Amino acid sequence: MGNLPFLKGFSALGRQFGATEAAPFRIEAVASREERMRPLSVFKALLPLVLLSVACAEDLDLSRLKTPPGFSIDVFAKAQHARMMTFTPGGVLLVTATTDGKVFAFPDYQHTGHAEKTVTVLEGLNAPHGIAIHNGKLYVAETDKLQRYDWDESQLRAANGQVIARYPGGGEHFTRTLLFANGKLYVSVGSDCNVCREKDPHRAAVMEFNEDGSNERIFASGLRNAVGLAVNPKTHTIWATDNGRDWLGDTRPADEVNDLGKNGGNFGWPYCYANRVTDVTQTKLGDKRCKDTMQPKIQIEAHSAPLGLAFYSGKAFPPDYQDDLFIALHGSWNRSRPSGYKVIRVKVSDAGELQQKEDFITGWIHPGETRKDVWMGRPVDIAVGPDGSMYVSDDAAGVVYRVVKK
Repeated sequence: MGNLPFLKGFSALGRQFGATEAAPFRIEAVASREERMRPLSVFKALLPLVLLSVACAEDLDLSRLKTPPGFSIDVFAKAQHARMMTFTPGGVLLVTATTDGKVFAFPDYQHTGHAEKTVTVLEGLNAPHGIAIHNGKLYVAETDKLQRYDWDESQLRAANGQVIARYPGGGEHFTRTLLFANGKLYVSVGSDCNVCREKDPHRAAVMEFNEDGSNERIFASGLRNAVGLAVNPKTHTIWATDNGRDWLGDTRPADEVNDLGKNGGNFGWPYCYANRVTDVTQTKLGDKRCKDTMQPKIQIEAHSAPLGLAFYSGKAFPPDYQDDLFIALHGSWNRSRPSGYKVIRVKVSDAGELQQKEDFITGWIHPGETRKDVWMGRPVDIAVGPDGSMYVSDDAAGVVYRVVKK
């Protein structure tokens, strides 16, 4: 890896902590020990994301991106380090920029299919990731806490931030995703390691709260890194992506999409992976604890890194796309031949049964690419806009795409 991408990653981290050429980042002497240590801990947590989002990236060439016949894809907005997305009641796209500590708004009031400007909604946050607007309030999940803000749609402004929940911050998997569903609030907290026995039960889990942040409990456990959360419109249950462990070779373990069910449950990590397969590095072959764990609904090629997911709820796509599941595969790093780097569609029958998987957007890596860590972009999240078009964030290319039916 060359020096330039590496330095760009450090530059992004510097900007997150307020560093500029005129006023470099420094820690005030009056800060508490916790405050003094936080920049270093966050730096360590963010470093893998920064390096993976900039290393060996190729220039964006939209002609390489392939969609099914009748669809087209274009850049909606330039959004450096774009991660998770949501829409405001007025139809404005909000995007978190985790490595920059910011939240951006991208209005398209004239409905041109391109953002007319970039508005900084919030900055100086601690690795913001999950985002939602609920009952007129803006919620942002930082790595260590959940904040709720007053939302001013006319000014695209968030104010009066209030911490309503805290949970473990940082760690090897430091992003936090949030979802409102069935009258509750859910936050996913990734594991602190590749594979280990966590001391804190809040890690490798999805936590449930009342909508005001009270009455916290662990809803689902044994989820190594559940980055994406979505409600299945047919079952009304929460579905979550889950990234499997590393260093078991190219083909193990399969990444997962899980139905968390009405009451949650244990999904097996670190003792099991995929469909109740015992991880013999963590327990002995024949151990019985895997037999009672929840099975994945979908298994995906190992190391593809499924992140955001969405059930299509719009009306602009053909009728047979209604309620189908779309999953963003961020792409592998721990694999000799790349996997992922695409958006896939999982067809869902009228009865709610999962049918075949198929590619929906490809081209972020060249067909047949055998080199590791060479990409044009890395899809992260999927959101359905008010007009039924699909939006896909890309933290490596630094854009948000818009997919429409021609």
